[in-house]
Amino acid sequence: MENLPTKRSYEDDSNTPNVKERKKHNTDRYLTYDILRIVFKYLNWIDLSNASMVCSALYFRSWLEVANDEKRTRGGPICLINWGKKYLKVIEKLRNKPTLGLVFKAPHKRNVRQDCLCQILPQSCEIITLGTCGILIENAEMETILEERVCAFLPEIPNVTIKVITIVSKDDFAQYYEQMRLALAKHGINRSKCLLLFCNQAGRALAREAAVRPSVWGGVVKDLYVCNSKNPIHDEKCVTFAYCIGITIVGSVDSWSIVMDDDCNTKELVEQKLESFKNHISLRKHSMGFMFACCERGTNMFNERDVESTIFKKLFPEVPLVGCFGDGEFGETTIPS
Repeated sequence: MENLPTKRSYEDDSNTPNVKERKKHNTDRYLTYDILRIVFKYLNWIDLSNASMVCSALYFRSWLEVANDEKRTRGGPICLINWGKKYLKVIEKLRNKPTLGLVFKAPHKRNVRQDCLCQILPQSCEIITLGTCGILIENAEMETILEERVCAFLPEIPNVTIKVITIVSKDDFAQYYEQMRLALAKHGINRSKCLLLFCNQAGRALAREAAVRPSVWGGVVKDLYVCNSKNPIHDEKCVTFAYCIGITIVGSVDSWSIVMDDDCNTKELVEQKLESFKNHISLRKHSMGFMFACCERGTNMFNERDVESTIFKKLFPEVPLVGCFGDGEFGETTIPS
């Protein structure tokens, strides 16, 4: 096998201890582009970002170039389920740098800083936590919450703007509504737009006024709060309870929504409606499905578990699906009937 070229040193004389040590251990070797690609394939987003700062002169390529090539092979949304503090370790190993995190879990009244995702996610990532009646991931609907948490992370997407607008006081609604209107109008009428909208019972009326125009997904949950760690005056608890949270997604994305009304109460009707939905849309390489179900659906309606999520995964096997059960959903069918 042909020997790899030896790296030249411009800072050490050939008799210096550093050079002698490198020769002894045969460390003056280049890592080729192909080897770096194999190594970088196994790195999480933090390690990949750190690796991109290391330079190598072989064939005029740099680690930054290899890292960027690896990043281009990634990019899809990520969803996962875990419980206890183990889920923090799992999230630390995410392959894509997240820009938005949604956490679905059991209702509770407090969340201290040492158990918050802001410790391990980038500062630019918005973290929204929803305390709900039930959670779902893929084709598993857990209507009786145990200790599991379902997390969904959207990565940074070129030419896409994600903005989180939070209302923590009823007095803020006028300002909140104006911020949301401007965010949705920012990129003109021809740009794709999507609105994720959540509220607690106290904010239900406010949210209904905001649920207009773009494809909407969301509903009413038990608890709703955002991470407050970006606020320089936050206390030891890094969460803020909210009445309403609106998440606008504007730019180079396609979004569609469909509502299953009360009359859609059998497996056959659900599959028929989702089949029609599938025939009217065209998915991109990276897609994600969100499902918000009223707690009166699920086993209460079908006398069987996992009905709607199973049908969705049958029709869209490659699309990750996450969501929850709540006290009422917001939505609008945005495809031809």
